[in-house]
Amino acid sequence: MLRIPALLSLLLTTLFTANLQATQVVVAASSPVVLRFCYEDKPLEPYYRGHGAAIPKDNPGATIEHLQQLIASLPGISLQLERRPWKRCLAKLESGETDAIVASYRPERETIGRFPMLDLRPDPRRAFSEHHTCLVQKSGSSWHWDGKRVSGIDSLVVARPLGYAPLIVPGPKQVLMHYTLSGTMDLELLQAGRVHAVTTLCKIAGQSVVSPNIIERGLVVMQPALHINVGYLMFSHQFYQQHQASADALWQQLGSDKGSAIYRRYLSWSYLPQTPVAPAAVSPPVQ
Repeated sequence: MLRIPALLSLLLTTLFTANLQATQVVVAASSPVVLRFCYEDKPLEPYYRGHGAAIPKDNPGATIEHLQQLIASLPGISLQLERRPWKRCLAKLESGETDAIVASYRPERETIGRFPMLDLRPDPRRAFSEHHTCLVQKSGSSWHWDGKRVSGIDSLVVARPLGYAPLIVPGPKQVLMHYTLSGTMDLELLQAGRVHAVTTLCKIAGQSVVSPNIIERGLVVMQPALHINVGYLMFSHQFYQQHQASADALWQQLGSDKGSAIYRRYLSWSYLPQTPVAPAAVSPPVQ
């Protein structure tokens, strides 16, 4: 039988241990979740600005400011940015070395990360961004785009930055993707006649846009858009398993916060409202 002093000592020890464990749980629960976000180390207006691994302190790009705004609206989450080549970002997401990227949906990407899903498809209401991609050609080219298919050429060569997904271009018997190190290199190849087309951002946040580099070179943006791209905040499987509540909260916030004012501000800096545009015989509805 335990004596009273020994019993009191055991009781106090038990209470102290329980309180210590409870305190540790509270501290762990209140520790901020650090979201490691990887994005491309090349400028891509208006989404990303700056070259290399350095993170611009001011005006880092619309995507980064939009993400910062989302993080700031939710307590308990902090943001850590890193810049890498796009393929490296994808690899780091798959391995769990980074926690999130913004990417378009492809079924094969479900193996490397998590999208906001609804009925086995990504939920567009919780998308991060939407932009339209148009073909660009040299003035006077013999091939045409009518909004449904390319005509006047059997084999079309399209330049795209390395790591970008190939695009489906209906019409030609053969479509080849020529991958380069940058969008500027794409334009140089088009000007030199070494490729038939490049692609460019032509609409974002509901506003028509075009890069000044295209206008200065006298190139022609083909309307309507060839492709409409929806970007999603994509989490690594590891992050989602460990911090599902935080991931779901960010997706939920995207249902109401599309960062429209941020994108409009960047567009006013980076793009001109007018551009040479090839008329389209057909303007199909957005699909």
